Amino acid sequence: MSDFSQHRQRIEETFDQLRELINRLQALENEYRQQEETLFIISEFANDWEYWQEIDGHYKYVSPSCKLVTGYAPEEFYNDPAMLKKIIVPDNWEKWKAHSHSMEKNGRVAPIEFTIRTKEGKKRWIHHVCRTVIGKDGKNIGVRGSNRDITELKELQEQLKHMAGHDPLTGLPNRALFMEHLEQTIKEAKRDSTIFGVVFIDLDGFKEINDTYGHEAGDMVLKKVAHTLSEVIRDNDIVARLGGDEFIGIFNVTHERDTDIIREKIIALLPHEIHCSTYNIMIHYSLGMSLYPTEGNSLNILLKKADQSMYRQKEINKAERKLLQASGTQEYSSSGN
Repeated sequence: MSDFSQHRQRIEETFDQLRELINRLQALENEYRQQEETLFIISEFANDWEYWQEIDGHYKYVSPSCKLVTGYAPEEFYNDPAMLKKIIVPDNWEKWKAHSHSMEKNGRVAPIEFTIRTKEGKKRWIHHVCRTVIGKDGKNIGVRGSNRDITELKELQEQLKHMAGHDPLTGLPNRALFMEHLEQTIKEAKRDSTIFGVVFIDLDGFKEINDTYGHEAGDMVLKKVAHTLSEVIRDNDIVARLGGDEFIGIFNVTHERDTDIIREKIIALLPHEIHCSTYNIMIHYSLGMSLYPTEGNSLNILLKKADQSMYRQKEINKAERKLLQASGTQEYSSSGN
């Protein structure tokens, strides 16, 4: 083979190698573009507010979604590394500081939840996870964090919590929540040497109201009674619906004689006539009360004593009703009505 032919062959081989390199470069370029597009789509369209904060506190990256969550644009975080501190609700700041300090220990931190105040002044709940970013040389080069807006979840949890502890008809605490309050009140009373009263309230002849006027009227009566009881109580008292036509309350008192004042106030304020549709429904009550610690120092004893007191009053009311009916009087009144 002549020198020219050998030279030509080497040139062709070189061209083949160049074409192969060009094809490989084009393939790599396409791959990088796809990765870039993927990262762009992930960062641009993600709902979570992502960031990378350098060791000196400045932000290396803040995702656009931070504006959806906080109302502040990424540029505002770039320009002000202290922006996060400014928007965290003050009583959550200590929680955040304790969380961020622990990053140095193991490079990963358990998730935390905290609240922020958005640019528009709205309060939002944030679920936060992060980890320390370690470079190829093993050095700490910052923190990679992700913040998710969980406000709707928190609101739903609060609604479910409220529903679990409250009567759906009247909105008052239910039996389970009341028992928790009573147990806690007993503990506090023992600790502080205070006294309180447990009050049972029962609607006399409520079944007759349902049978005569219908359950809608009965529900209206219960809601009206519940509303009135809610207005009677003070901030440190509680009234609950045990079920049916039974209500119960905890009233803090300073002296035993205060129980008579509470009893008279409840009876005076409770509605004795409720207008429903075309009917005026007469309502009568039986009320019983027990006092801690005079009549009991445990949950069961206090409830039993109050219940017994209420049923004694109910018997008195029945006797008065019979006397009044015998005399031709349709309505009656007594200290327990």
